[in-house]
Amino acid sequence: MKRLFLLLAFCPSLFAAQPNVLVIIADDLGYADIGVHGGAEVPTPNIDALAASGVRCTSGYVSAPYCSPSRAGFLTGKAATRFGHEFNPHVGDEAKLGLPLDQRTIANVMHDAGYATALVGKWHQGFDAAHHPQSRGFDEYFGFLVGGHNFLLHKDAEPKFGTAHSHDLIYRGREPQKLDGYTTDLFTDEALSFMNRHSGKPWFLYLAYNAVHTPLEIVEKHQSRLPAVVKTPGRRGYLSLLLGLDDTIGRITAELKAKHPNTLVFFFSDNGGSGKRPFFATNTGINTPLRGDKGQTLEGGIRVPFFVSWTGQLPAGKVYDQPLSALDVLPTAASVAGTKAPEGIEGVNLLPHLKSEKADAPHESLAWRFGPQKAIRRGKWKLVDFRDFEAKTQSGWQLFDLHADVGETKNLAAEHPQLVAELSKAWDDWNAKNVAPLWPGTPNEDPKPAVKKAD
Repeated sequence: MKRLFLLLAFCPSLFAAQPNVLVIIADDLGYADIGVHGGAEVPTPNIDALAASGVRCTSGYVSAPYCSPSRAGFLTGKAATRFGHEFNPHVGDEAKLGLPLDQRTIANVMHDAGYATALVGKWHQGFDAAHHPQSRGFDEYFGFLVGGHNFLLHKDAEPKFGTAHSHDLIYRGREPQKLDGYTTDLFTDEALSFMNRHSGKPWFLYLAYNAVHTPLEIVEKHQSRLPAVVKTPGRRGYLSLLLGLDDTIGRITAELKAKHPNTLVFFFSDNGGSGKRPFFATNTGINTPLRGDKGQTLEGGIRVPFFVSWTGQLPAGKVYDQPLSALDVLPTAASVAGTKAPEGIEGVNLLPHLKSEKADAPHESLAWRFGPQKAIRRGKWKLVDFRDFEAKTQSGWQLFDLHADVGETKNLAAEHPQLVAELSKAWDDWNAKNVAPLWPGTPNEDPKPAVKKAD
């Protein structure tokens, strides 16, 4: 570390080529709600332009179908089930709730590589001092600590804390702030400030918007842009939040183009849209043609909008169809920073694949566990045991050919018993390296006992 500081002090030109790294995560974004995926209720020109500026990954996955474990996976480069972070950290001993303290984060890696690091927005990885972002590798923090937060802030309101949802409780560092405004705009202002305050050295920014998660608040400035044909209040609120998200992506990308062109940008959602009532903070998000929603190991819960852009380094307008994962962000960022990723990670450096320097898939297979739910994808095949929350049943293993049936409508398990046996064993082998959850989930997350659907 001392050598790195000496090099920075006396030979700053050695580090001039280190790109900035920006990771933008939307919250519960419906796969079908953005224009590039066919969404048409409100325009999303800035999100679409970001997708077109680089590589649009049509099989981009997160490692869990739910907020906190998904983010824990991205932050560590490992499935959160490897270290017991299977459910949202809402119930249990505060000192143990959150990303386990023995796990190194992408912020630790980038900080040690000489980067200025910041998190702006949603954390949801624990809320005591030891789990705070500034205890986990982030130099700066501006946002909220738990799973949900109101969008329309009032500085005279009484702050309210809950392990799942806070109200008017935004922190700068470790200190609560009294603020008026709209969180999407405030987070964007802070992100732009961070970029420009650290323009003399490489920076890593994790920009975690709470849009389009509940509460579905309508911002007054968006009222005239909402389609009159949409009457449902919740859907109108969702579309208002989506408009705000798209506007702010435009502000971010304009700033990058003008002042920070050497920036590797990732954009994805933490999980699928939450379109089903009354489960998992329903936000009316639409995931078609994918089946399922947030909280399910069906494609609608784990396959998300996923774009990677880097001006002059990655091809613009490319569509990449091989399965990849948010677990890959950490090793990719470490690679461009010129440092090593931690031992034991499951992600891979994506750049050789996205640049067509490697023709093979980044992963032989990807696997998931979320309570009683299971899934594994290998090539075009997906084996999944998902939960019907309304019926309170498990599907049992079902097999789908995602190339022919991305909507997972035709179960081919009976036609390919050997493949089911192979993939289920592969899932068992993967699962053998997982550990028990460190804290309990809600009845939706971790129902006991799980009822298997009758044949």
